[in-house]
Amino acid sequence: MFIKIQVRYNSPQWIVTVQSGKTRNEIVRIFQDVIISGFFIFKIHSLGLGVDYKLKITTGSDKVMRKIKYCFILGILGLPAWAAASVAEIKDSSFVKDSSLALGTHNILKYLDEGETGKRNVHNAWGQGITLDYKSGYINNFIGVDASYYGVIKLAAADNFASRGILYNDNGQASGFNKIGQLYGKAKFSESGVEGNLYGGWKLLKLGVLTTSMRAAPNTYQGVSGDLSWDAYRLRMAYVDRSSNRDSPDKVQFLTSDGKQIDSIYTGDLQYKSDNFTALYLYGESEDYLRRNGLELVLKQNKTLAYGVQIYSTDTLDKYDSMRTSKKDFDSSANHYAVDMTWKPGNWIIKPGFEYTQAHKTDGIGQFPRHMSKNSRGTFNSMAYAGLDYMRDEEKVISFDMGYNLTPDFLVGINTHYGFFDYKGQQVKEGEFNVYTLWKPSSPALKNLSIFTLAGPGRTFEHNGTTPIEDSNGIIKKTNSMAYEFRIDYKFNIF
Repeated sequence: MFIKIQVRYNSPQWIVTVQSGKTRNEIVRIFQDVIISGFFIFKIHSLGLGVDYKLKITTGSDKVMRKIKYCFILGILGLPAWAAASVAEIKDSSFVKDSSLALGTHNILKYLDEGETGKRNVHNAWGQGITLDYKSGYINNFIGVDASYYGVIKLAAADNFASRGILYNDNGQASGFNKIGQLYGKAKFSESGVEGNLYGGWKLLKLGVLTTSMRAAPNTYQGVSGDLSWDAYRLRMAYVDRSSNRDSPDKVQFLTSDGKQIDSIYTGDLQYKSDNFTALYLYGESEDYLRRNGLELVLKQNKTLAYGVQIYSTDTLDKYDSMRTSKKDFDSSANHYAVDMTWKPGNWIIKPGFEYTQAHKTDGIGQFPRHMSKNSRGTFNSMAYAGLDYMRDEEKVISFDMGYNLTPDFLVGINTHYGFFDYKGQQVKEGEFNVYTLWKPSSPALKNLSIFTLAGPGRTFEHNGTTPIEDSNGIIKKTNSMAYEFRIDYKFNIF
């Protein structure tokens, strides 16, 4: 079956040919070609050279075609906008005049000495990250292209470096890497008070159940996304089928815990925001694996006092249910509940919180999974965010963060967590205490510089997976840890 779309503008004629037939994958990945390649094609047309642009897509599923057909709408709608502009017009347009290029540097060191598996392990990695972020303006106030380059240089690494998420694991050896992490077409529109944006390609995402995590480089996703805003409301949606992790140049598929492929993740969120209240509902599904609902609330009582609530609920689907028990985080459902308060009297910032998790597992201690799959990063804004700790079944956690601005530019503070739950009649405890500093100079010359340090001890239990290890008397073994982190970020505009 052929679907032929013809777009005519004056004398040139552009053709996009779509064929359905053999395979199911590779569909969403061509979306950026429609926009990005389209730019160069129309540039050739404007120089008087004739060319036909034919894009071939193969799929064995009408369902997939339906899912991605809106991808082509953005690309096709963008063609006249490119075609209407000559080379001279492009040079003088907002596409060029409003474009920008920023250089960022990110030096990060993360260290952890722990004995959770019964022996001491040192996890350490140090890398220097470099980013180049290009943002175009919009041709005809409608369509543009953005791109980002990420490079990471290895400075130091221990044998157990991979857990720090900084350096590339090249067959067991730590190394640097580089990649084009973002490359996407964008379009915007505004009508009767409604504003919208559409994106297609590789992009940073903090939307719905997906988020981006930054170390020396960030993780990015390939797919399509968009948003609509009206008055106090905002709706966002995304469909992604591949990712590139923050410590790797590779473009990879989403995977289950036992290594089976997940074709896609789709997600969205709806937000209402006023001066004193914000409500965000989020939903997402990693195809046939996990489904998540979430609710985040913020209520501002006044300029110095605010309250927060986060609720996340995860249910299983067929691919998860078919895994063997040892690969599962929980049986059939997992929930995490959190409340917090932020108080800012004078130069102080004080934030206490309480968190609770339900994640029953028949054979072992269950835990709430932050992420929707391997090779994705999950939205999780509870104060209990700390690796895999503090999210075990029936675990109660008290969190506390307190900072003081010694000067308008320099913040010093403490951050601590204390969690506890029962296992075979024993109370299992874990906790940590960290001291941190943050310097963000207000000088115009150093406006985008920040230096962050953190260090502190921790205490937890020895475990196999998530199950505590007992000594010969049936007493759960305890272990201590020590961690520190150092980070320098600086960013400036080249143009």
